[in-house]
Amino acid sequence: MNVKPSMGQGRIRLIRIGDIDLQPCGGTHVRSTSAIGPVRLDKIENKGKQNRRINLLFDE
Repeated sequence: MNVKPSMGQGRIRLIRIGDIDLQPCGGTHVRSTSAIGPVRLDKIENKGKQNRRINLLFDE
């Protein structure tokens, strides 16, 4: 896990993407990617040694 969860009280929701990633929840998430519909990769930005920002385009 790259991001440490906050040290406050209560439970922390973790989001797992297969064997690829495990991160603390940062907001609202859908139950399934089918709820989003088709997406296209726009660009990947280097945000440090181990961090990347992925921009997605949502088809409507």
